[in-house]
Amino acid sequence: MCGKCGMMDLAYLVFSRMKEKNVSSWTSMIVGYAMHGHVKEAFGCFLCMRESGVRPNYVTFVGVLSACVHGGKVEEGKFYFDMMKNSYGIKPNLQHYGCMADLLGRAALLEEARKMVEEMPMKANVVIWGSLIGACEKFGNMEIGEWVAKHLQELEPWNDGVYVVLSNIYASNGLWEDVQRVRRIMKQMKLAKTPGYSLATT
Repeated sequence: MCGKCGMMDLAYLVFSRMKEKNVSSWTSMIVGYAMHGHVKEAFGCFLCMRESGVRPNYVTFVGVLSACVHGGKVEEGKFYFDMMKNSYGIKPNLQHYGCMADLLGRAALLEEARKMVEEMPMKANVVIWGSLIGACEKFGNMEIGEWVAKHLQELEPWNDGVYVVLSNIYASNGLWEDVQRVRRIMKQMKLAKTPGYSLATT
């Protein structure tokens, strides 16, 4: 509870006084550190957990991978993702894949993120697609942005945000005819928002 409130010093004090530390208590510390961007501490806690002989579970790895996302630690994220599968036999779920998609997207490794999503044993959810289209907008990646938008539109055809972001991607690439096309589609579908870029910027 202390960890979730951001009181990590107090959380550590309580944790350090525990006579027996189980997977739940270790994981709570790791997740708490990750949530508040204390990447080094999260990694250190995970190392101590393993050295103490406590076996991490799938929630533990969500915390570790979240720390990688907050710290932009791409190689570490790949390492821990592989460790989870190969060393502990934990099958990645949508939360783990979501962390990896976010991590790769933030690092502009969008082609790698696409390959991972295509090879997932389950269908990506809105969270994964959302993080990827956000990265496509940030880096102006039109090809993958269109691919992601197609999947989001299939999942949530009513979501005007998808069209807004796609329009912004076109605008950042100077494709004003495509911006207008997206606006027409939004109007036809009676979607509320107007894409953020203005043709006046040209």
